[in-house]
Amino acid sequence: MCHTPAMSTISARQLHHDTSAVLDEVAKGRTFRITRNGKNVGRLAPAKASPPVAWDDIMGEVWAAQKRCSGKSRNPVLAEREKRRR
Repeated sequence: MCHTPAMSTISARQLHHDTSAVLDEVAKGRTFRITRNGKNVGRLAPAKASPPVAWDDIMGEVWAAQKRCSGKSRNPVLAEREKRRR
């Protein structure tokens, strides 16, 4: 019975010379063991998909900070811009 290993081995030199082709294979789901001088040094595997994040979760802290600072101080970047325009 023929068995295909789940993880292929590739040398750091091969990875250096064939990066694009190796990354194409990784994008297709293949995983590689990276070796240097015959010793394992790492693994290159497909990235796991990140779950989508709601815009409110991303900006929540920014909006809260804007509310806390509203009217208390001027934006220093905008103040400098106005000063240079005069």
